[in-house]
Amino acid sequence: MPKRLFLIRHGHTVWNGPPHRIQGQFESDLSDQGRKAAQDLGAQMRRPDRIVSSPAERCLQTVDCLFGATPDATDPGLLEIDLGWFCGLLATEVAERDPAAWYGWRHTPARMRPGDGETLAELQDRFVAAVRTVHNGMRDDECVLIATHGGCLRTLICYDRDAPLDIYPDITMDNLTLLKFEGERIERGAVGLRRVAADEFG
Repeated sequence: MPKRLFLIRHGHTVWNGPPHRIQGQFESDLSDQGRKAAQDLGAQMRRPDRIVSSPAERCLQTVDCLFGATPDATDPGLLEIDLGWFCGLLATEVAERDPAAWYGWRHTPARMRPGDGETLAELQDRFVAAVRTVHNGMRDDECVLIATHGGCLRTLICYDRDAPLDIYPDITMDNLTLLKFEGERIERGAVGLRRVAADEFG
């Protein structure tokens, strides 16, 4: 059986709103809604051979709700984008403080360093490298799940499609979105990502 690599966005958090508070690399807990949804999803999935997670608390809590387990490893390369001073604020508060910065982040994000934090290109580079490390370390018959963040997964989809990062805001990425890697290598334009349901996991 070929190796199987899946990626999942964490569950709904207390900052996912309402009201929506910008998380970035700030910590937040899963909401009651997020915990229940992750538990319900986990009931349809078998535990993978190995779990690698972002060290963010919301990802660790998602793994616990899915499988009643802790990750086998964490990797800071799987963390969400660093949004600098945007973090912890409401969108309206960012827009009031710096309207041009907020407009740029919403409409031309690839040209921005949001909140003087991290660019999308920097996020994409470190996240793709972290995923490639996991993939390269897998056994031929192994099933591995990566628990990570919506921003990370959006940049990976752009990489898979060889698409500009300015489409980042247009990519839908609900909490607990599950992606499957179906390529042979992690390379631009040929990652082979597909959104899958829980019954396709494993």
